[in-house]
Amino acid sequence: MSDKKKKRDKEEKKYKKKDFEMQAVENLAGWQKALADYQNLEKEMDKRLSNMNDFVASSFILELLPIFDNYQVAISHIPETEQKKSWAVGLEHILKMWEVFLSDHGVDRIKTIDSQFDPNLHEAVGQIADADQDDQIIIEEKSAGYKAKDRTIRPAKVIINNLE
Repeated sequence: MSDKKKKRDKEEKKYKKKDFEMQAVENLAGWQKALADYQNLEKEMDKRLSNMNDFVASSFILELLPIFDNYQVAISHIPETEQKKSWAVGLEHILKMWEVFLSDHGVDRIKTIDSQFDPNLHEAVGQIADADQDDQIIIEEKSAGYKAKDRTIRPAKVIINNLE
């Protein structure tokens, strides 16, 4: 084999090696991009699934809240003479179980009385003008509101002080 042919073969191998190296770098970059895209897709799907679960849970809780509200009203109407009897105490324990259930599911009652009115949390169903109170302060709660994971599932219905 001649020196020219050996040199030419060596040059070809050198170019082929560079081509393979460039191809390997391109393949690696493509694989890394595909992996990153896949990981981002997984995160997005996990977030969507979590949001869907939160929505379903919120919808379920929203359907339970009127039952909870009416139960609280019923408990508040137990005559004082009956409150120490075992049946009334049992009803109080059930109310505590309701409260624990809601708390365990991340449901919190929205603070109202003496709070600043927030249209994201409260629904004004009435107003008064009291110069002794600050403007837009909640004076009375007509119906409790609830939020879950910083999302309002039912706004509180309130009476506000409106000085305008």
